[in-house]
Amino acid sequence: MKRLFKHISIIAVILVATLALGSCAKQGNTTRQRRQKFQVVSLDKVSGSLSEGWRVTLTVANNTSSNMRITSASAFVRYNGRKIGRVVVDEEILLPRRRCSQVEVPLRITLSNPIAAISLFNKIRKGDYSGIGVDYNVAITAFASHRIFERENVSLEELAAQFNFGLKK
Repeated sequence: MKRLFKHISIIAVILVATLALGSCAKQGNTTRQRRQKFQVVSLDKVSGSLSEGWRVTLTVANNTSSNMRITSASAFVRYNGRKIGRVVVDEEILLPRRRCSQVEVPLRITLSNPIAAISLFNKIRKGDYSGIGVDYNVAITAFASHRIFERENVSLEELAAQFNFGLKK
């Protein structure tokens, strides 16, 4: 059971990082500069349950000149084209400017097919990301602007490589 929760937390962290940084993937050459200014440094703690929700504590470095707020975020996890789960950020998340700080991310995870989810977690544990995708949307406020970013069917392998979460291959 501990392994299952470990893999849930890894997926949750990848999704949170995706939700927070998803806008950088579309920006071409400026992508590298922005990733250096903002990064998820570590996963510090995961607590909770499927029924009560999860609290994921991350260390985040925001070296930009403004506070960033993730006002809303959600993602669907797909396995072989079918939606098997949804991750929603329950509260607004503040990322303080020019600081490396711990941030608590409240997540609610719902599974539409628990049997497929267990199969998916076993597949991830073995390092096989084929057929696993993510649809996400995130609303971010920085300075006086508010933007919504969306992306569909992003492969988990691409996300793991992009955020260097060390998932074994």
